[in-house]
Amino acid sequence: MKINNRLCAVALTSLLSSSTLCAASPEKPALKDVLQKSAEEYYNEYSKKELFTAIAVSAFIPHGKHNEPEDTTTVVAGTMGHPPFNQLITKDDLFDIGSITKSFTALILLQLQAEGKLSLDDPLGKWLPQYEEWKEVTLRRLLNMTSGIPNYSADHEFEQKMMDDLTRVWTDEELIAHAHPERPIEYNENNPFDYSNTNYILAGLVIEKVTQDTFENQLQKRIVKDHLHHSYYPAGPGGSEVQKAIESKKLHNYFYDEDTKIMYDTFDNSLSWAGAAGAIVANTEDVVRWVQLLYHGTLLHPEHREKALAELESVVSMKTGLPIATVTAEDPSAFGLGVGYHYDEQSKQRFWTYQGSTLGFRVMYLWNPCNEVITVVALNSKGGEGKESSELGNQIAAENIKLYNSIIDLYPDLRCS
Repeated sequence: MKINNRLCAVALTSLLSSSTLCAASPEKPALKDVLQKSAEEYYNEYSKKELFTAIAVSAFIPHGKHNEPEDTTTVVAGTMGHPPFNQLITKDDLFDIGSITKSFTALILLQLQAEGKLSLDDPLGKWLPQYEEWKEVTLRRLLNMTSGIPNYSADHEFEQKMMDDLTRVWTDEELIAHAHPERPIEYNENNPFDYSNTNYILAGLVIEKVTQDTFENQLQKRIVKDHLHHSYYPAGPGGSEVQKAIESKKLHNYFYDEDTKIMYDTFDNSLSWAGAAGAIVANTEDVVRWVQLLYHGTLLHPEHREKALAELESVVSMKTGLPIATVTAEDPSAFGLGVGYHYDEQSKQRFWTYQGSTLGFRVMYLWNPCNEVITVVALNSKGGEGKESSELGNQIAAENIKLYNSIIDLYPDLRCS
């Protein structure tokens, strides 16, 4: 880089053809340098406000016909936690990926449907008859968030119990009880889209009922074992053992209660409270790999792949709850089967995307099917995620878009019309 700059400077002081020399001389910045600069800028600008100590960024740039792990570049900045946890993080360190877990759950149900073991149009009562008031809700409506079933994690009593004891191990049945299954569903006729973690806890129980196996085992056998190298599920029967096994690679993570002004290090938080709705822990490179596996249908039988992907990507508007063909400037956000779809007004691009969070983590991916570019950003704090009035802020979506635009500037042949 220094040599090229000097060549250009010398050329400008001569009467030679400086324009030709200078045009050819600037060295293209390396992708890793671009990502590192962006990650460090985000860290420097927002770490104190959003109360995180670490950021990890991965980006996938296609370089051929096959999506290879070598095409993923990862950078990190920061430490494993606030003092005394001052060890610098590495690309192998782990974050809760939160509700990105939902796409794993949805894929397993799509696999089971392809195997003829269930239908997404089955009513919940066929598999879980104990929930009488919810018996007519189809599995599909669980997955696309139009069931109307309340969200257990929004229940005040549940929130209080969890904050009183972050280490408490919850059963799925205990979680569902906080969604009050004894009450009739109260549908919002104006917009049936209603985000609820309860939907995916129920979906996990359906998987267990159909397979006569634990969700944890099905997740491991069907997805993680042969395809992901840094992904774990510290919930279910073996959750405590898994949590203990990965604790040396997992970052400390932070939740700030803006009402009580108390900062919590949620390192010991049992993810049993999130289960099949949000308990997977991974590094950012595994999130990239998962996005590729998911949206290309790699884990679906070829005979059923096209149909299953069409179902995965059949979306409802988050504004109206009604099915829509695509997202637009007027209706920019939609939800499929555990996946999100978004129209970005500035770039005029449509992205498949998801921001997952737990008490102390945020992880978000962005994928453009037009050029196969993937970005992933991970942070070890809750920040202001999920609370519009929060003073902490949550700029992770803007950072993903910024990274994507930087990649397109670096690789203009990847620009989509």
